[in-house]
Amino acid sequence: MEVSATGMKLRSRVSAAEKEEQAKKLKLEKEAWENRPFIQYKGILKYHTELIDCAIQCDNLLERAKKTDDLMVVGFDMEWSFSFETGPGKTAVIQISPDLNTCYILHVSKLRNLPKGLSEFLAHPKVRLTGNNIKKYFDVRKLARDFTGFDVDRLIENCIDLGVMANSILPVKQRWSLEKLVDYTLNMKINKDKKASLMIYLTLKEREQQEMEKEQNQNVNNVIS
Repeated sequence: MEVSATGMKLRSRVSAAEKEEQAKKLKLEKEAWENRPFIQYKGILKYHTELIDCAIQCDNLLERAKKTDDLMVVGFDMEWSFSFETGPGKTAVIQISPDLNTCYILHVSKLRNLPKGLSEFLAHPKVRLTGNNIKKYFDVRKLARDFTGFDVDRLIENCIDLGVMANSILPVKQRWSLEKLVDYTLNMKINKDKKASLMIYLTLKEREQQEMEKEQNQNVNNVIS
């Protein structure tokens, strides 16, 4: 719709046929997006809740960083609860993925302190932490607030923000979410269904329970023998 100099409304230059064609195009684009496959992780999940187990894995990652000749680029993410009354809760989960086949999930909500190996690994000069908004917003800053022993300035230096990097190399510039990045670069979708996340959590808890039962059985066997 256009407006003339006298303020009178003029008929739109877009014909009915053009509007119909545009509507068909939008419908096809929506259908194409809906039919895109969900991105799936097919690697190994290593879930730890005890300080000693977290420390061992962090020490292993640190040794790996020390031995590498190139930069060690790792996926990094954190999770915590949020309340509109009290604000963000303490860091609950730290996820570290040193390659496409392995993801360490450290459930740290009950830990008072984090392993020294973790702070040394995250601040190592050969390590680069990648994630969306991890530098600009909460993740590494929140980690330094929630736990002692972290040099927030050093952590920020090691961060590669995927949204910022995308705007520097892709022809499209926008405020990127992880969902938009997956959609644009991989032509795939992220499964936002809470049931999917719950199933992963329950699977990990079941695996943890099985490991505990194996340990207990082994201890009983040792005592009996």
